[in-house]
Amino acid sequence: MMIQKFKGLLIALVILSSFTVVPDRIAWQSNTMLSWADFKGSPNGKGNFVASTGSGMSQSYVIASNGVLDKKRTHVIAHFYPEYSWYIAKDTTASLLKHEQTHFDITEIHARLLNGRIQSYPFTSNSKAEVKALYGQVEEERRAMQKTFDKETNHSINTEEEKKWEARIARLLLPQ
Repeated sequence: MMIQKFKGLLIALVILSSFTVVPDRIAWQSNTMLSWADFKGSPNGKGNFVASTGSGMSQSYVIASNGVLDKKRTHVIAHFYPEYSWYIAKDTTASLLKHEQTHFDITEIHARLLNGRIQSYPFTSNSKAEVKALYGQVEEERRAMQKTFDKETNHSINTEEEKKWEARIARLLLPQ
């Protein structure tokens, strides 16, 4: 009986996932840098920006029958979303692409942070709400860091601050 319920649940998840539209995405990798060819979106016309990086954290986890999250089966991944990322070709530079890469790197830092918090959190039978709250906290921190990065570098125009941020982010990306 339990196997039939599990098979039914698995089939239902497969059917539901086939109706969910997941945008193309690129997982962050230490040995792969973004290229302008990865940016497939159209400029949104808002502001005076030359490029924009769409990135975010994806998570998958399993919650046991007692409601407690299984940390060994939890994964957090930083993704770049090509369809939500764009640039104006006539205004691009190598330093601007590096700036956009740094935005993606900031997302990776926060994916690691979220994973670390999940691994150290004492989950209860209310794991779904707890992991959602952890995600919300880290996502808020990620967005704040992205804004601070753009403000302090003046969207890549302040090259001295840009270099400081690049060094800081590189240090944060070193294996722990």
